[in-house]
Amino acid sequence: MSNSLLPSTAMLQFLAAYTVIMITPGPIGLATGSLASLHGFGRTIPLVAGIGAGTAVLAVLVAFGAVHLSGSLSVPAVKIAGAAVLGWMALRIARTAPPAAGDEPQRRQAGLFAGGFLISILSPETATFFAVAFMGLMLPIRNSNEMLMVAAIVAIIDIGWYGFLALALSRPVVRAAAMRHHRVICRAAGVVLAMLALVSAASAFPLG
Repeated sequence: MSNSLLPSTAMLQFLAAYTVIMITPGPIGLATGSLASLHGFGRTIPLVAGIGAGTAVLAVLVAFGAVHLSGSLSVPAVKIAGAAVLGWMALRIARTAPPAAGDEPQRRQAGLFAGGFLISILSPETATFFAVAFMGLMLPIRNSNEMLMVAAIVAIIDIGWYGFLALALSRPVVRAAAMRHHRVICRAAGVVLAMLALVSAASAFPLG
């Protein structure tokens, strides 16, 4: 993957799947929305920056492992296994229950950046998705330049999305509306992710 291949089909597929996972309501979005609605957008900026940094580091760590393992594994087998994992994630996302309305981030004073970093780098959904994608299902990583490129891209996407979310949910009425439609959002995200899993599985058996 070089700079000229950034708009490639593989990159677009990776970004589409990652976006679906990222915008699905979950612990990171809940922490961001809760802090923003309680304390305003400005107070949430360090948390959002920590989320972006945590995702970038997680992407580098997973990609580093993928580089050293992918050469010893069968690409079709990895794609099929990865598609199965994405399908499982789609089912889990579609069945996610709404978070408790009283849940709030515990980090109110110092350490908001560290809190965002930890909640992001310890996300099992994001780590699983990166592992599946980087092992050859969507976006195989081959060298350190590609690791850093992808890490920067996902960090920018995270900061942009969660920054927008914090700005929107700094208005409690908007957050309440999002909570009411939680089930619809999760089911729609699950359907999209399931479709991407099917496309990825089909790529394991190229025609011709």
